[in-house]
Amino acid sequence: MRIGIDGSCLSNRRGFGRFARRLVDAVARQATPHRFTIFVDAPSAQAVEIPPGFDRIVVEVGEAPSRAASAQGRRRFGDMLAMGRAVARRGLDAMYFPATYSFFPVWNCGRLIVTMHDTLPLEHPELVFPKFAGRIAWRLKETAAVRWADRIVTVSEASRRSIESWLGRPDSRIRLITEGPDPIFTPRPEGPESAEILQRYGLSPGDRFLLYVGGLSPHKNLPRLIEAFARSASDDARLVLTGDLQDVFHSGIPAIREAINRLGLAVRVILTGFVPDAELAFLYSRAYALVQPSLLEGFGLPAVEAMACGTPVIASRAGSLPEVIGEAGLFFDPTDVDQIAGSIAELLADPARRDRLAGLAIARSSRFTWDASARALLDCFDELDPARSPILARGA
Repeated sequence: MRIGIDGSCLSNRRGFGRFARRLVDAVARQATPHRFTIFVDAPSAQAVEIPPGFDRIVVEVGEAPSRAASAQGRRRFGDMLAMGRAVARRGLDAMYFPATYSFFPVWNCGRLIVTMHDTLPLEHPELVFPKFAGRIAWRLKETAAVRWADRIVTVSEASRRSIESWLGRPDSRIRLITEGPDPIFTPRPEGPESAEILQRYGLSPGDRFLLYVGGLSPHKNLPRLIEAFARSASDDARLVLTGDLQDVFHSGIPAIREAINRLGLAVRVILTGFVPDAELAFLYSRAYALVQPSLLEGFGLPAVEAMACGTPVIASRAGSLPEVIGEAGLFFDPTDVDQIAGSIAELLADPARRDRLAGLAIARSSRFTWDASARALLDCFDELDPARSPILARGA
Protein backbone atom coordinates (compact mmCIF):
# COMPACT_ATOMS: atom_id res chain seq x y z
CA MET A 1 0.00 0.00 0.00
CA ARG A 2 1.00 3.62 -0.55
CA ILE A 3 0.36 5.21 2.83
CA GLY A 4 0.49 8.90 3.70
CA ILE A 5 1.22 10.17 7.21
CA ASP A 6 0.33 13.63 8.48
CA GLY A 7 3.62 15.08 9.71
CA SER A 8 2.26 18.47 10.71
CA CYS A 9 2.17 17.54 14.40
CA LEU A 10 5.71 16.12 14.49
CA SER A 11 7.17 19.42 15.71
CA ASN A 12 4.77 19.68 18.67
CA ARG A 13 6.58 19.33 22.04
CA ARG A 14 3.57 17.90 23.90
CA GLY A 15 2.30 14.33 23.89
CA PHE A 16 0.77 14.55 20.40
CA GLY A 17 4.15 15.31 18.87
CA ARG A 18 6.06 12.76 20.92
CA PHE A 19 3.56 10.02 19.99
CA ALA A 20 3.87 10.88 16.29
CA ARG A 21 7.68 11.05 16.29
CA ARG A 22 8.25 7.82 18.21
CA LEU A 23 5.60 5.89 16.30
CA VAL A 24 6.94 6.99 12.90
CA ASP A 25 10.49 6.04 13.94
CA ALA A 26 9.28 2.63 15.14
CA VAL A 27 7.34 1.98 11.92
CA ALA A 28 10.53 2.72 9.98
CA ARG A 29 12.30 -0.06 11.92
CA GLN A 30 9.75 -2.70 10.91
CA ALA A 31 9.96 -4.91 7.83
CA THR A 32 6.95 -3.93 5.74
CA PRO A 33 6.02 -3.85 2.04
CA HIS A 34 4.19 -0.55 2.45
CA ARG A 35 5.55 2.70 0.96
CA PHE A 36 5.24 5.77 3.22
CA THR A 37 4.99 9.46 2.40
CA ILE A 38 5.05 12.06 5.19
CA PHE A 39 3.38 15.42 4.55
CA VAL A 40 5.04 18.27 6.45
CA ASP A 41 4.05 21.93 6.55
CA ALA A 42 6.81 24.25 5.32
CA PRO A 43 7.12 26.32 8.55
CA SER A 44 7.93 23.14 10.50
CA ALA A 45 10.03 21.37 7.87
CA GLN A 46 13.45 22.33 9.26
CA ALA A 47 12.54 21.09 12.74
CA VAL A 48 11.23 17.70 11.59
CA GLU A 49 13.36 14.61 10.91
CA ILE A 50 11.97 12.03 8.49
CA PRO A 51 13.20 8.42 8.73
CA PRO A 52 15.34 7.11 5.85
CA GLY A 53 13.27 5.41 3.18
CA PHE A 54 10.20 7.58 3.75
CA ASP A 55 9.16 10.05 1.06
CA ARG A 56 8.77 13.65 2.18
CA ILE A 57 6.35 16.23 0.80
CA VAL A 58 6.70 19.81 2.08
CA VAL A 59 3.49 21.84 1.77
CA GLU A 60 3.44 25.63 1.68
CA VAL A 61 1.05 27.01 4.29
CA GLY A 62 0.67 30.36 6.00
CA GLU A 63 1.09 29.09 9.58
CA ALA A 64 2.40 25.91 11.16
CA PRO A 65 -0.51 23.72 12.32
CA SER A 66 1.40 23.08 15.56
CA ARG A 67 0.83 26.76 16.36
CA ALA A 68 -2.48 27.39 14.62
CA ALA A 69 -4.19 24.39 16.25
CA SER A 70 -3.87 25.96 19.69
CA ALA A 71 -6.08 27.23 22.47
CA GLN A 72 -6.15 30.76 20.99
CA GLY A 73 -5.56 30.02 17.32
CA ARG A 74 -7.64 28.67 14.52
CA ARG A 75 -6.54 26.71 11.46
CA ARG A 76 -6.80 28.64 8.21
CA PHE A 77 -9.13 27.01 5.71
CA GLY A 78 -6.65 27.69 2.90
CA ASP A 79 -3.86 25.94 4.80
CA MET A 80 -5.98 22.84 5.40
CA LEU A 81 -7.00 22.88 1.74
CA ALA A 82 -3.32 23.04 0.71
CA MET A 83 -2.50 20.01 2.85
CA GLY A 84 -5.51 18.14 1.43
CA ARG A 85 -4.51 18.94 -2.17
CA ALA A 86 -0.98 17.66 -1.54
CA VAL A 87 -2.40 14.37 -0.30
CA ALA A 88 -4.88 14.11 -3.19
CA ARG A 89 -2.11 14.49 -5.79
CA ARG A 90 -0.36 11.35 -4.52
CA GLY A 91 -3.34 9.05 -5.09
CA LEU A 92 -2.69 7.17 -1.85
CA ASP A 93 -4.20 3.89 -0.74
CA ALA A 94 -4.49 5.17 2.84
CA MET A 95 -3.85 8.28 4.92
CA TYR A 96 -2.92 8.16 8.62
CA PHE A 97 -3.25 11.00 11.15
CA PRO A 98 -1.24 10.42 14.38
CA ALA A 99 -3.58 12.92 16.08
CA THR A 100 -6.89 14.54 15.24
CA TYR A 101 -5.18 17.67 16.65
CA SER A 102 -3.79 18.40 13.17
CA PHE A 103 -6.51 16.74 11.08
CA PHE A 104 -7.46 18.20 7.70
CA PRO A 105 -9.94 16.95 5.07
CA VAL A 106 -8.55 14.50 2.49
CA TRP A 107 -9.89 13.16 -0.77
CA ASN A 108 -8.74 10.93 -3.65
CA CYS A 109 -7.45 8.61 -0.93
CA GLY A 110 -8.53 5.01 -0.43
CA ARG A 111 -8.76 4.70 3.33
CA LEU A 112 -8.51 7.00 6.34
CA ILE A 113 -7.06 6.15 9.77
CA VAL A 114 -7.10 8.71 12.60
CA THR A 115 -5.76 8.65 16.15
CA MET A 116 -8.10 10.03 18.79
CA HIS A 117 -6.03 10.12 21.98
CA ASP A 118 -8.84 11.02 24.37
CA THR A 119 -12.17 12.81 24.66
CA LEU A 120 -11.02 15.56 27.03
CA PRO A 121 -11.85 18.48 24.65
CA LEU A 122 -15.32 17.00 24.18
CA GLU A 123 -16.04 16.21 27.84
CA HIS A 124 -14.38 19.29 29.37
CA PRO A 125 -13.96 21.86 26.57
CA GLU A 126 -13.70 24.73 29.08
CA LEU A 127 -10.42 23.23 30.37
CA VAL A 128 -8.89 23.15 26.90
CA PHE A 129 -10.29 26.16 25.02
CA PRO A 130 -10.85 29.52 26.71
CA LYS A 131 -13.09 30.70 23.86
CA PHE A 132 -16.41 29.27 22.68
CA ALA A 133 -15.31 29.46 19.03
CA GLY A 134 -12.36 27.19 19.73
CA ARG A 135 -14.62 24.61 21.36
CA ILE A 136 -16.97 24.56 18.37
CA ALA A 137 -14.10 24.35 15.86
CA TRP A 138 -12.58 21.38 17.71
CA ARG A 139 -15.89 19.54 17.96
CA LEU A 140 -16.52 19.98 14.23
CA LYS A 141 -13.01 18.73 13.42
CA GLU A 142 -13.32 15.70 15.73
CA THR A 143 -16.75 14.84 14.37
CA ALA A 144 -15.55 15.03 10.76
CA ALA A 145 -12.43 12.97 11.47
CA VAL A 146 -14.36 10.22 13.24
CA ARG A 147 -17.21 10.16 10.72
CA TRP A 148 -14.85 9.78 7.73
CA ALA A 149 -12.42 7.36 9.36
CA ASP A 150 -12.22 3.70 8.33
CA ARG A 151 -10.24 3.01 11.51
CA ILE A 152 -10.02 4.99 14.76
CA VAL A 153 -6.82 4.41 16.70
CA THR A 154 -6.70 5.16 20.42
CA VAL A 155 -4.09 4.62 23.12
CA SER A 156 -5.84 2.91 26.06
CA GLU A 157 -8.90 0.91 26.97
CA ALA A 158 -10.06 3.89 29.03
CA SER A 159 -9.96 6.07 25.91
CA ARG A 160 -11.75 3.38 23.91
CA ARG A 161 -14.58 3.40 26.46
CA SER A 162 -14.72 7.21 26.42
CA ILE A 163 -14.89 7.35 22.63
CA GLU A 164 -17.67 4.77 22.51
CA SER A 165 -19.54 6.67 25.21
CA TRP A 166 -19.22 9.88 23.15
CA LEU A 167 -20.42 8.02 20.05
CA GLY A 168 -23.24 6.44 22.03
CA ARG A 169 -22.45 2.92 20.85
CA PRO A 170 -19.70 0.30 20.51
CA ASP A 171 -17.65 0.87 17.37
CA SER A 172 -15.89 -1.95 15.52
CA ARG A 173 -13.55 0.53 13.81
CA ILE A 174 -11.60 1.29 17.02
CA ARG A 175 -8.12 -0.22 17.41
CA LEU A 176 -5.81 0.03 20.42
CA ILE A 177 -2.18 1.16 20.04
CA THR A 178 -0.43 1.94 23.32
CA GLU A 179 2.66 4.11 23.78
CA GLY A 180 6.10 3.43 25.28
CA PRO A 181 9.12 5.07 26.85
CA ASP A 182 11.94 6.35 24.71
CA PRO A 183 15.18 4.32 25.16
CA ILE A 184 16.77 7.37 26.78
CA PHE A 185 14.60 6.80 29.87
CA THR A 186 16.60 4.34 31.96
CA PRO A 187 17.83 4.58 35.59
CA ARG A 188 20.64 7.14 35.73
CA PRO A 189 23.42 6.81 38.30
CA GLU A 190 24.29 9.42 40.87
CA GLY A 191 27.48 11.32 40.17
CA PRO A 192 28.85 14.60 38.79
CA GLU A 193 26.55 14.68 35.73
CA SER A 194 23.48 14.02 37.85
CA ALA A 195 24.51 16.68 40.39
CA GLU A 196 25.11 19.24 37.63
CA ILE A 197 21.67 18.66 36.09
CA LEU A 198 19.93 18.84 39.47
CA GLN A 199 21.68 22.12 40.24
CA ARG A 200 20.57 23.49 36.89
CA TYR A 201 16.99 23.19 38.14
CA GLY A 202 17.59 24.50 41.65
CA LEU A 203 18.08 21.12 43.36
CA SER A 204 20.88 19.52 45.34
CA PRO A 205 21.89 15.82 45.12
CA GLY A 206 20.47 15.09 48.57
CA ASP A 207 17.11 16.77 48.03
CA ARG A 208 13.97 14.65 48.39
CA PHE A 209 11.51 15.83 45.76
CA LEU A 210 8.27 14.86 44.08
CA LEU A 211 8.18 15.37 40.32
CA TYR A 212 5.39 16.31 37.91
CA VAL A 213 6.00 16.01 34.15
CA GLY A 214 3.64 17.21 31.42
CA GLY A 215 1.69 20.21 30.22
CA LEU A 216 0.65 23.10 32.46
CA SER A 217 -2.94 23.27 31.21
CA PRO A 218 -5.95 23.52 33.58
CA HIS A 219 -6.94 19.85 33.15
CA LYS A 220 -3.58 18.79 34.58
CA ASN A 221 -5.00 19.83 37.97
CA LEU A 222 -1.78 21.32 39.34
CA PRO A 223 -3.28 23.88 41.77
CA ARG A 224 -4.89 20.96 43.67
CA LEU A 225 -1.55 19.14 43.67
CA ILE A 226 0.18 22.22 45.11
CA GLU A 227 -2.52 22.51 47.79
CA ALA A 228 -2.12 18.82 48.66
CA PHE A 229 1.66 19.15 48.80
CA ALA A 230 1.33 22.07 51.21
CA ARG A 231 -0.89 19.98 53.50
CA SER A 232 1.09 16.76 53.47
CA ALA A 233 4.78 17.13 52.69
CA SER A 234 7.40 17.68 55.37
CA ASP A 235 9.55 20.80 55.19
CA ASP A 236 12.48 18.89 53.67
CA ALA A 237 10.44 17.78 50.63
CA ARG A 238 10.15 19.80 47.41
CA LEU A 239 7.83 19.70 44.43
CA VAL A 240 9.25 20.06 40.91
CA LEU A 241 6.82 20.93 38.11
CA THR A 242 8.23 20.52 34.60
CA GLY A 243 6.38 21.82 31.55
CA ASP A 244 6.73 24.21 28.66
CA LEU A 245 6.05 27.77 29.86
CA GLN A 246 5.56 28.89 26.23
CA ASP A 247 3.04 26.20 25.31
CA VAL A 248 0.41 27.07 22.68
CA PHE A 249 -2.33 25.20 24.57
CA HIS A 250 -4.64 26.69 27.19
CA SER A 251 -2.39 27.74 30.06
CA GLY A 252 -2.96 27.11 33.75
CA ILE A 253 0.23 28.95 34.72
CA PRO A 254 -1.48 31.98 36.37
CA ALA A 255 -3.47 29.66 38.67
CA ILE A 256 -0.35 27.61 39.39
CA ARG A 257 1.66 30.70 40.36
CA GLU A 258 -1.23 32.03 42.45
CA ALA A 259 -1.39 28.76 44.43
CA ILE A 260 2.38 28.76 45.01
CA ASN A 261 2.37 32.35 46.27
CA ARG A 262 -0.81 32.01 48.35
CA LEU A 263 0.57 28.99 50.19
CA GLY A 264 4.02 30.49 50.71
CA LEU A 265 5.76 27.77 48.69
CA ALA A 266 8.00 29.86 46.44
CA VAL A 267 11.12 28.16 47.82
CA ARG A 268 9.76 24.59 47.92
CA VAL A 269 7.93 24.44 44.56
CA ILE A 270 10.06 24.76 41.40
CA LEU A 271 8.72 25.56 37.93
CA THR A 272 11.46 24.36 35.59
CA GLY A 273 10.02 25.16 32.17
CA PHE A 274 10.69 22.73 29.32
CA VAL A 275 13.26 20.02 30.17
CA PRO A 276 15.05 18.09 27.37
CA ASP A 277 14.76 14.30 27.53
CA ALA A 278 18.46 13.78 28.27
CA GLU A 279 18.09 15.87 31.44
CA LEU A 280 14.58 14.68 32.25
CA ALA A 281 15.91 11.13 32.62
CA PHE A 282 18.05 12.32 35.54
CA LEU A 283 15.11 14.12 37.18
CA TYR A 284 13.00 10.96 36.88
CA SER A 285 15.82 8.86 38.34
CA ARG A 286 16.44 11.14 41.33
CA ALA A 287 12.76 11.82 42.15
CA TYR A 288 11.21 10.19 45.20
CA ALA A 289 8.06 9.69 43.12
CA LEU A 290 6.26 11.04 40.08
CA VAL A 291 2.90 12.68 40.85
CA GLN A 292 0.32 12.86 38.02
CA PRO A 293 -2.94 14.50 39.22
CA SER A 294 -4.69 14.92 35.84
CA LEU A 295 -8.46 15.11 35.61
CA LEU A 296 -8.20 12.90 32.50
CA GLU A 297 -5.38 11.21 30.59
CA GLY A 298 -5.64 9.30 27.34
CA PHE A 299 -2.49 7.32 28.12
CA GLY A 300 -0.09 9.09 30.50
CA LEU A 301 3.33 8.74 28.89
CA PRO A 302 5.29 10.45 31.73
CA ALA A 303 4.16 7.65 34.05
CA VAL A 304 5.73 5.01 31.79
CA GLU A 305 8.89 7.10 31.38
CA ALA A 306 9.23 7.48 35.16
CA MET A 307 8.68 3.76 35.72
CA ALA A 308 11.34 2.98 33.09
CA CYS A 309 13.73 5.02 35.26
CA GLY A 310 12.77 3.01 38.35
CA THR A 311 10.51 5.64 39.90
CA PRO A 312 7.09 4.85 41.40
CA VAL A 313 4.01 6.93 40.57
CA ILE A 314 1.31 8.59 42.67
CA ALA A 315 -1.53 9.18 40.25
CA SER A 316 -5.11 10.13 39.54
CA ARG A 317 -7.67 7.36 39.13
CA ALA A 318 -9.14 9.27 36.18
CA GLY A 319 -8.79 7.97 32.66
CA SER A 320 -6.01 5.58 31.73
CA LEU A 321 -3.50 6.00 34.57
CA PRO A 322 -4.55 2.99 36.70
CA GLU A 323 -4.52 0.85 33.57
CA VAL A 324 -1.00 1.97 32.66
CA ILE A 325 0.64 2.10 36.11
CA GLY A 326 -0.92 -1.00 37.64
CA GLU A 327 0.81 -2.27 40.76
CA ALA A 328 3.68 0.25 40.53
CA GLY A 329 1.77 3.17 42.07
CA LEU A 330 -0.74 4.68 44.46
CA PHE A 331 -4.00 6.26 43.30
CA PHE A 332 -6.34 9.06 44.39
CA ASP A 333 -9.47 10.93 43.34
CA PRO A 334 -8.06 13.97 41.48
CA THR A 335 -10.90 16.23 42.67
CA ASP A 336 -10.23 15.46 46.37
CA VAL A 337 -7.30 17.44 47.79
CA ASP A 338 -7.37 15.40 51.00
CA GLN A 339 -6.96 12.16 49.04
CA ILE A 340 -4.07 13.59 47.03
CA ALA A 341 -2.44 14.80 50.25
CA GLY A 342 -3.02 11.45 51.94
CA SER A 343 -1.35 9.52 49.11
CA ILE A 344 1.67 11.83 49.17
CA ALA A 345 1.99 11.62 52.94
CA GLU A 346 1.61 7.83 52.88
CA LEU A 347 4.49 7.31 50.47
CA LEU A 348 6.76 9.97 52.00
CA ALA A 349 6.37 8.31 55.40
CA ASP A 350 7.19 4.82 54.11
CA PRO A 351 10.51 4.68 52.19
CA ALA A 352 10.43 0.88 52.26
CA ARG A 353 7.11 0.84 50.42
CA ARG A 354 8.43 3.44 48.01
CA ASP A 355 11.37 1.15 47.22
CA ARG A 356 9.08 -1.86 46.73
CA LEU A 357 7.00 0.11 44.22
CA ALA A 358 10.19 1.29 42.50
CA GLY A 359 11.19 -2.34 42.11
CA LEU A 360 7.91 -3.05 40.34
CA ALA A 361 8.12 0.03 38.12
CA ILE A 362 10.77 -1.09 35.63
CA ALA A 363 9.06 -4.44 35.03
CA ARG A 364 5.74 -2.65 34.53
CA SER A 365 7.22 -0.19 32.02
CA SER A 366 8.67 -3.05 29.94
CA ARG A 367 5.13 -3.98 28.89
CA PHE A 368 5.02 -0.85 26.74
CA THR A 369 7.28 -0.47 23.69
CA TRP A 370 7.14 1.62 20.54
CA ASP A 371 7.99 -1.42 18.42
CA ALA A 372 4.83 -3.12 19.68
CA SER A 373 2.92 0.08 18.91
CA ALA A 374 4.29 0.14 15.37
CA ARG A 375 3.35 -3.50 14.78
CA ALA A 376 -0.19 -2.79 15.97
CA LEU A 377 -0.44 0.15 13.56
CA LEU A 378 0.88 -1.95 10.67
CA ASP A 379 -1.76 -4.58 11.51
CA CYS A 380 -4.35 -1.81 11.21
CA PHE A 381 -3.02 -0.88 7.76
CA ASP A 382 -3.00 -4.54 6.71
CA GLU A 383 -6.69 -4.85 7.63
CA LEU A 384 -7.43 -2.17 5.05
CA ASP A 385 -5.17 -3.52 2.31
CA PRO A 386 -7.34 -4.57 -0.68
CA ALA A 387 -4.63 -7.06 -1.71
CA ARG A 388 -5.19 -8.92 1.58
CA SER A 389 -8.99 -8.62 1.68
CA PRO A 390 -11.20 -9.57 -1.31
CA ILE A 391 -14.12 -7.80 0.38
CA LEU A 392 -12.20 -4.50 0.52
CA ALA A 393 -11.03 -5.02 -3.04
CA ARG A 394 -14.67 -5.16 -4.16
CA GLY A 395 -15.25 -1.80 -2.45
CA ALA A 396 -17.20 -2.99 0.59
